[in-house]
Amino acid sequence: MHEYGKVWTLFESGKVENKVDILILGDGYTSKEKKKFHSDVKKLVGVLFDTEPFKSQKKNFNVRAIDIASDRSGISNPRMDFWVNTPLGLSFNAFDSDRYVLSFENEAIREIAANAPYDAIMMVANTRKYGGGGIFNLYATTSSDTEPAAYVFVHEFGHSFAGLADEYYTSSVAYEDFNAPGVEPWEPNATALLDPENLKWKKYTAESTPIPTPWNQEQYDKASYEYQKKRTEMRARGASESDMEKLFREVKNITEPMLRSERYFGKVGAFEGAMYRGKGLYRPEVDCIMFTRNPDYFCKVCSAGILRVITLYTE
Repeated sequence: MHEYGKVWTLFESGKVENKVDILILGDGYTSKEKKKFHSDVKKLVGVLFDTEPFKSQKKNFNVRAIDIASDRSGISNPRMDFWVNTPLGLSFNAFDSDRYVLSFENEAIREIAANAPYDAIMMVANTRKYGGGGIFNLYATTSSDTEPAAYVFVHEFGHSFAGLADEYYTSSVAYEDFNAPGVEPWEPNATALLDPENLKWKKYTAESTPIPTPWNQEQYDKASYEYQKKRTEMRARGASESDMEKLFREVKNITEPMLRSERYFGKVGAFEGAMYRGKGLYRPEVDCIMFTRNPDYFCKVCSAGILRVITLYTE
């Protein structure tokens, strides 16, 4: 039997009816790891609210967590034939993507979450293995003990809370037919640019910025695809998480200065490459939390999308 503990508050800014209530749930934490869960949550939530627009909007949020004890530490990893019966049912390899952490035990999740008020759920998996996931209006997940854990926490919350699209396109994904050709994506931070004169985030663009906006995509793609190939090879031979994190740092050291040197860095335009496609879909800025692990900020369009959802809940 799993143990469900008390609800505890990280911070409370006001009544639930006019605040965004975030609820954090942990999976794969034993009763002896409760202090670790508390420490992990405080670290991850701290980074979220050091990130704009959440930082300036903190007054509009309440954040709570529930202590949930698993019988065993960790979550299931099917590719390693490692199985754990956890309260929330989190597992790697969702939709046959090794890093994708989801649960199909929605009833169990909602039963536990019903012990506290919530508008958004974030689940933290007690594991050293890199992973996470986020589905709009459902929940988001992240692994607890990886070097990029805080980044993944913020990135995946962008998906689940504000419906932001992934802007990257060089990583392998569980599905590719995400957006039909000739159809404008509903997500606020991606466009098919079917009508360049009426770009959906036009109000954030300067008249001097060309649409579509030029950037050195060929140079970036070469570096990124080489990294993805190496990443796949390392995973196949069972490389350690420390070695994988070293690779993450290496690619950041290459691509971050590359993107920062772009003529239109920090400008809103329409940069080709978004939503798992290198051609035909465009993102608002050359870099963003939704594009790479390099920045610690959302672009202007993503920030505006987040603010719209905050306003929906609070006004």
